[in-house]
Amino acid sequence: MDKYRVEIPDLEYYRRVIPCQYACPVHTDARGYVNAVADGDFEKGYIIARQPNPFASTCGRVCNAACEAACRRGKIDEPVAIRPLKRFLTEEYGVEMLTRLPVTRIQGRLAGVELLSDFSPGNSATVESAITMARAASGRTRRKAKVAVVGAGPTGLAAAQDLSFLGYQVTLFESTGSLGGMLRWGLPEYRLPRNVLRYEIEQALQRGVEVHLNMSLGKDFWLKDLKTWGYEAVFISIGAHKSRALSIPGVELDGVFRALDFLFNVNRGYRVEMGSRVIVVGGGGVAVDVARTAARLNEGAYPGAEASEVHTAVAVAREALRLGVRDVHLVCLESVEEMPAGEDEVKHAMEEGIQLHTRLGPVRLRGERGKVEYLDTQKAQSVFDSQGRFNPVMIPGSEESMEADSVVLAIGQTSDLSFIREEDGIAVTRRGTIQVESDTLATTAPGVFAGGDVAFGPRFIIEAARDGHAAVRSIDAYIQGGKSEVVRRGWMTVVPLDKLPPTARLEVPRRPPPTLPVERRIGVSEVELAYPAERAVEQADRCLRCHIQTIFNGDLCILCGGCVDVCPMSCYKLVSLDRIQGDVRLETLVKERYGISLEHQDEPEAHRRLREKGSAMIKDEARCVRCGLCARRCPTGAITMEAFNFAEEIVYSGDGVGEGIAAGRQQR
Repeated sequence: MDKYRVEIPDLEYYRRVIPCQYACPVHTDARGYVNAVADGDFEKGYIIARQPNPFASTCGRVCNAACEAACRRGKIDEPVAIRPLKRFLTEEYGVEMLTRLPVTRIQGRLAGVELLSDFSPGNSATVESAITMARAASGRTRRKAKVAVVGAGPTGLAAAQDLSFLGYQVTLFESTGSLGGMLRWGLPEYRLPRNVLRYEIEQALQRGVEVHLNMSLGKDFWLKDLKTWGYEAVFISIGAHKSRALSIPGVELDGVFRALDFLFNVNRGYRVEMGSRVIVVGGGGVAVDVARTAARLNEGAYPGAEASEVHTAVAVAREALRLGVRDVHLVCLESVEEMPAGEDEVKHAMEEGIQLHTRLGPVRLRGERGKVEYLDTQKAQSVFDSQGRFNPVMIPGSEESMEADSVVLAIGQTSDLSFIREEDGIAVTRRGTIQVESDTLATTAPGVFAGGDVAFGPRFIIEAARDGHAAVRSIDAYIQGGKSEVVRRGWMTVVPLDKLPPTARLEVPRRPPPTLPVERRIGVSEVELAYPAERAVEQADRCLRCHIQTIFNGDLCILCGGCVDVCPMSCYKLVSLDRIQGDVRLETLVKERYGISLEHQDEPEAHRRLREKGSAMIKDEARCVRCGLCARRCPTGAITMEAFNFAEEIVYSGDGVGEGIAAGRQQR
């Protein structure tokens, strides 16, 4: 007889039942801001979205959206459009306002600035961001110290922001002439407008971070110099700005580019001669960005890195209509479904005329007189093995050639660790990353911490921000000489049945945000646009309200089965105790209530007693749409609909204080 694997609901269970927030690296309360949009409270929604993430406007455009991948609505039809809804909110209240509103209207309205200066406990969505503001607001006596942040990508910027809120004297060292890291140099402007990025960086550093540009670690200064200059802690966040090499014949030919070199040059405004037929090798987001950027290149009309104002210049946009590269091919080992690049990115690329060739691997590059002319490929039978590991199997005798004027290799990134000297005491992993403790981000050298791509390899923007927040907690504890731990608590509040969302929302399909017509996708023109307000409210209302739970009072239940019968999604089953299995908590509960051990449930006598003594109501959370019909149907009131609330608290010890500071958002 089949058994059901069950678990007893607890704090962690109810946190996991809100999968969008649980999946987010900084635990953004996605459910909270989506529901705020559905209620028409856009400013509240923006505050929720902005609190844990200094790059809300950026993530509204280019986040990998782990929240959407986890969204339970996706198990019914399609997930809620969480990332585009964040974009809608930032267009209303984020730094985007600075590009279109008079200063008098902006003052007092930029919620992000007000939020960060007027923090109150219980107002933030996550520990990582709230700790910095909470401790700064506590008024305690703190040691002043100098902290160096090396690398001004999203990880370093998030860390610099949080350190400045704690009152540290922060110096940010950046090897290039602009802040932003891969956001600035790696992302095309048609995906992330430079003015949005610039304002977001200025907002993050508004508390007086000292910035030194064109200062490269390992060239202009060394780690030992930072100690000599009086920095008590160092955070290394230099990213992964080197393209990985591809070991095939012909990579040295003229016309063969590495992806990051190509993007960096284009984003710096340099003219890149590509010819008329370009092949991009790779299946990730960088490869797609390269292909789409190449298709936008024309005879000098592609705007330079410092010319983002042409985003609104009609004359330049019209000149960009004449594209120089009209034949762009993307070659990758993976199938379309296996490609690491986002589904929307691939879709937009194909709309723009990029020709996609899947299940092909590069074998060699050929050309005469030192110039590339052909890419030889071989067909792939499979890319991943049965355990999901990257292990391509090629088909013998399947080689074919493709003509090319230029070939761009986009097969991965790595970090330049040449700055590390033996006396620094910093260990490096076999993957070519700096070795750190996963929780504290501490390296093997005292007072030196590292995060982002340089510690974990290429990752997403929101993960970079998480590393910045986490590093600050550790740096603060290191300097102040204390320790901290996260304490979580949760509670329920009853939701009246007439306040439950209508089931009609289940009929509303997901509608993507509007996009610029293909014929206008030129130069730096932003492709994906923001939802209009009416559509945003409609899409936000598709949320299943996962924070609302069905709570059972077993003492009131009369085993009538009415809830099972009435449930439109078949969430419930009423089964005998011999049909369930679980962890030690379930074993303890059954033993205490019925005096029977589940460990022996397969023994004839125990099996008979379990069948006779008790029953269990089990629920499939993935199916529930929070309609409340079960609670309405229950004749004894054994079922109530209740909203799960939780808060996270940082408890300090060892620094002479010892109190906890609330740092969580109460979910309602």
